[in-house]
Amino acid sequence: MTTMIVDRRASAPAPIQHRQPNQLAMQITGRPYVSYSQLSLMRSCPKKFEFQYVQNAPKDFLPVSLIYGGSLHASLESFYRARLEGLTLSADEMKIAYQFAWQENLTQAGEDVPVKYGVKEDEAAVHALADRTIAAFLESPLATPKGTVLGIEEELRIVLHPDLPDVLARVDLVTSSDTALFVTDFKTSRSKWTPEKAQESSEQLQIYASAAADMATQMALPVKLAFAILTKAKSPKVQILPVPTDPARIAAMTESAVQTWSAIVAGNFYAVPHPMNCSTCPYRSRCSAFGGR
Repeated sequence: MTTMIVDRRASAPAPIQHRQPNQLAMQITGRPYVSYSQLSLMRSCPKKFEFQYVQNAPKDFLPVSLIYGGSLHASLESFYRARLEGLTLSADEMKIAYQFAWQENLTQAGEDVPVKYGVKEDEAAVHALADRTIAAFLESPLATPKGTVLGIEEELRIVLHPDLPDVLARVDLVTSSDTALFVTDFKTSRSKWTPEKAQESSEQLQIYASAAADMATQMALPVKLAFAILTKAKSPKVQILPVPTDPARIAAMTESAVQTWSAIVAGNFYAVPHPMNCSTCPYRSRCSAFGGR
């Protein structure tokens, strides 16, 4: 995995690695950057952000959606890395990568941290879903991507604003053809997405587009964005939903990110009790909103 740093400012007087916001981020979270997922979590529940990124607090449980999504991503990553070497993985080989990632997630969480399953779910049912999803993936156009695979889980760091730390973009898949540089983000979902849903959810993809812009310019190619949706259903479906690049969206997102980062620096870590936030939160035993310490 490589990291490319892209500076979008008109001028960059200090070396990027020594930028003051990066040093501040290192002091707060132990990482010299901020990610979209961090900013998104801070906006939805600052207290959960504090537990996860500032305190690095132990979890009460591991949400099955988190471990499933991460493990499935690992199997897809193994497939595309093999393609870089001119190889094609079988379904069984992808399942091995999935199982290895599953066990690795359990180990990282700790032996005493249980996996929290949904209603009518258990480990066997989730693994069976993964098997069906891998089979659906191998039969979809995603298994034969356009052009050349350039990067998998590629890390790009972009300077969006002088007051922000570098924003980390971890891009699932980058490919190129004679006509475009394709940036694809994989998502698992309970149901199919509509084009409208893809557009509404494209903030993160827009960051990826901005981060990949220099690469595209060097190749004299436009950037094309897309979500790849893998549904969690009895018969999993695979969707490829293109999303247009939108510089205005980046500008609005940057302004919001600066405000969110200011709240992080100020330590405004308050709880936001809400069913969407709390029902699957692995820090409830620690949260004051639920009588935690």
